[in-house]
Amino acid sequence: MTTIDQTYLVILGAAVIQASENARVLAQHGDNQLGRPWTAHPGLRNWDGNLTRIGHHNPDAFVAEANSLLPDHMYVDRAHHWHAHLNNGQWTRCAPNADGAIPLTIAITQTRGD
Repeated sequence: MTTIDQTYLVILGAAVIQASENARVLAQHGDNQLGRPWTAHPGLRNWDGNLTRIGHHNPDAFVAEANSLLPDHMYVDRAHHWHAHLNNGQWTRCAPNADGAIPLTIAITQTRGD
Protein backbone atom coordinates (compact mmCIF):
# COMPACT_ATOMS: atom_id res chain seq x y z
CA MET A 1 0.00 0.00 0.00
CA THR A 2 1.32 3.44 -0.96
CA THR A 3 1.35 6.14 1.70
CA ILE A 4 0.15 9.53 0.52
CA ASP A 5 2.67 12.26 1.20
CA GLN A 6 0.76 14.76 3.36
CA THR A 7 3.16 17.55 2.44
CA TYR A 8 2.28 17.10 -1.24
CA LEU A 9 -1.43 17.33 -0.46
CA VAL A 10 -0.94 20.50 1.59
CA ILE A 11 1.10 22.09 -1.21
CA LEU A 12 -1.48 21.06 -3.81
CA GLY A 13 -4.33 22.46 -1.72
CA ALA A 14 -2.47 25.74 -1.18
CA ALA A 15 -1.85 26.04 -4.93
CA VAL A 16 -5.56 25.59 -5.69
CA ILE A 17 -6.53 28.21 -3.10
CA GLN A 18 -3.91 30.63 -4.44
CA ALA A 19 -5.12 30.16 -8.05
CA SER A 20 -8.67 30.94 -6.94
CA GLU A 21 -7.51 34.03 -5.06
CA ASN A 22 -5.47 35.18 -8.07
CA ALA A 23 -8.59 34.85 -10.29
CA ARG A 24 -10.61 36.98 -7.82
CA VAL A 25 -7.94 39.69 -7.81
CA LEU A 26 -7.81 39.73 -11.62
CA ALA A 27 -11.60 39.95 -11.79
CA GLN A 28 -11.52 43.14 -9.71
CA HIS A 29 -8.21 44.76 -10.64
CA GLY A 30 -6.75 43.11 -13.74
CA ASP A 31 -6.71 44.11 -17.39
CA ASN A 32 -9.83 41.99 -18.04
CA GLN A 33 -12.02 42.98 -15.10
CA LEU A 34 -15.37 41.32 -14.63
CA GLY A 35 -17.88 44.00 -15.63
CA ARG A 36 -17.47 47.56 -14.42
CA PRO A 37 -17.03 48.66 -10.82
CA TRP A 38 -19.88 50.75 -9.44
CA THR A 39 -17.72 53.54 -8.04
CA ALA A 40 -20.47 54.92 -5.81
CA HIS A 41 -20.71 51.55 -4.05
CA PRO A 42 -17.35 49.78 -3.63
CA GLY A 43 -17.57 46.01 -3.93
CA LEU A 44 -20.45 46.11 -6.42
CA ARG A 45 -19.96 45.65 -10.14
CA ASN A 46 -22.19 45.88 -13.21
CA TRP A 47 -21.85 42.76 -15.34
CA ASP A 48 -24.21 42.18 -18.26
CA GLY A 49 -26.59 44.80 -16.88
CA ASN A 50 -26.91 43.17 -13.46
CA LEU A 51 -25.42 44.03 -10.09
CA THR A 52 -22.69 41.60 -9.12
CA ARG A 53 -20.65 41.01 -5.99
CA ILE A 54 -17.63 38.74 -6.19
CA GLY A 55 -18.01 35.87 -3.73
CA HIS A 56 -21.05 33.97 -2.51
CA HIS A 57 -23.24 36.13 -0.31
CA ASN A 58 -26.69 35.65 1.18
CA PRO A 59 -29.02 36.15 -1.83
CA ASP A 60 -31.90 37.64 0.20
CA ALA A 61 -29.62 40.16 1.90
CA PHE A 62 -28.08 41.05 -1.48
CA VAL A 63 -31.53 41.66 -3.00
CA ALA A 64 -32.39 44.00 -0.10
CA GLU A 65 -29.06 45.83 -0.39
CA ALA A 66 -29.33 46.20 -4.17
CA ASN A 67 -32.93 47.44 -3.99
CA SER A 68 -31.93 50.11 -1.47
CA LEU A 69 -29.21 51.38 -3.83
CA LEU A 70 -30.97 51.33 -7.20
CA PRO A 71 -32.84 54.34 -8.61
CA ASP A 72 -36.65 54.31 -8.22
CA HIS A 73 -37.29 53.07 -11.79
CA MET A 74 -35.28 49.87 -11.18
CA TYR A 75 -35.55 46.89 -8.84
CA VAL A 76 -34.10 43.45 -8.13
CA ASP A 77 -36.50 40.53 -7.90
CA ARG A 78 -33.98 37.77 -7.08
CA ALA A 79 -30.31 36.92 -6.73
CA HIS A 80 -28.36 33.83 -7.74
CA HIS A 81 -25.00 32.23 -7.05
CA TRP A 82 -23.01 31.74 -10.25
CA HIS A 83 -19.41 31.10 -11.21
CA ALA A 84 -17.45 32.75 -14.00
CA HIS A 85 -14.00 32.45 -15.52
CA LEU A 86 -11.96 34.08 -18.26
CA ASN A 87 -12.45 32.29 -21.56
CA ASN A 88 -10.51 33.74 -24.51
CA GLY A 89 -10.38 37.16 -22.82
CA GLN A 90 -14.10 37.24 -21.93
CA TRP A 91 -15.75 36.47 -18.59
CA THR A 92 -18.30 33.71 -19.07
CA ARG A 93 -20.46 31.61 -16.76
CA CYS A 94 -18.92 28.28 -15.92
CA ALA A 95 -19.13 25.27 -13.63
CA PRO A 96 -17.87 25.79 -10.08
CA ASN A 97 -14.97 23.41 -10.70
CA ALA A 98 -13.79 25.02 -13.97
CA ASP A 99 -10.22 26.32 -14.15
CA GLY A 100 -10.06 29.87 -12.78
CA ALA A 101 -13.70 29.87 -11.63
CA ILE A 102 -14.67 32.61 -9.20
CA PRO A 103 -17.88 32.63 -7.17
CA LEU A 104 -20.38 35.42 -7.80
CA THR A 105 -23.66 36.64 -6.40
CA ILE A 106 -25.75 38.18 -9.19
CA ALA A 107 -28.76 40.42 -8.55
CA ILE A 108 -31.10 40.27 -11.55
CA THR A 109 -31.96 43.92 -12.21
CA GLN A 110 -35.31 44.89 -13.78
CA THR A 111 -36.83 48.19 -14.94
CA ARG A 112 -40.27 49.07 -13.59
CA GLY A 113 -43.02 49.18 -16.19
CA ASP A 114 -45.16 51.83 -14.47
